[in-house]
Amino acid sequence: MKKSQKKESILNTAEKLFYQHGFHAIGVKSILEQAGVAPMTMYYHFNSKEDLIKEILVRREDQYLQLIEDNVKREDGINSYIKSLIKIHLDWIESDSFNGCLFLRAKQEYQGVNEEISSLSREHKKTLLNIIEHDLKLIHVPKSLGIQLLIILEGLTSIAQIQPIDEVKEAANGLIKSIYDAWK
Repeated sequence: MKKSQKKESILNTAEKLFYQHGFHAIGVKSILEQAGVAPMTMYYHFNSKEDLIKEILVRREDQYLQLIEDNVKREDGINSYIKSLIKIHLDWIESDSFNGCLFLRAKQEYQGVNEEISSLSREHKKTLLNIIEHDLKLIHVPKSLGIQLLIILEGLTSIAQIQPIDEVKEAANGLIKSIYDAWK
């Protein structure tokens, strides 16, 4: 294994374990055992478990925001934008062996313990809101709809943990229809 492959193995294994069990419940030893790498390899790439967590969060944010950038439909008006944004989010939830929001989990576990990790979580949500608000400005829709859309995305994230995804999708489609009707 090349060093970059080992680093990827550590990142992928740690992300999966943190996502399934939480950050504090998983120790470095478990990550290294499942990734099949030595402690020296881990500390060559990351100074600490917290540095590993920060890189995972940054990488995860990049993946999610790139998914939005590549797939959201801005050019066909507000209805197309909302429908595509919600579909992207639901697809992300469905494809991710869903277990809630890793950013909110990080904020909950590290609030008051590690401000850098907690801050990354807050900044992720602010960045997403800023992107949505910027897109809405391009579509000539009031900025206030941005917070409403973020509330919908966060609600979908939350409810998908307790309801079957098909029911969540159906409810999301009902919300989209209600928003369409309100904008007519």
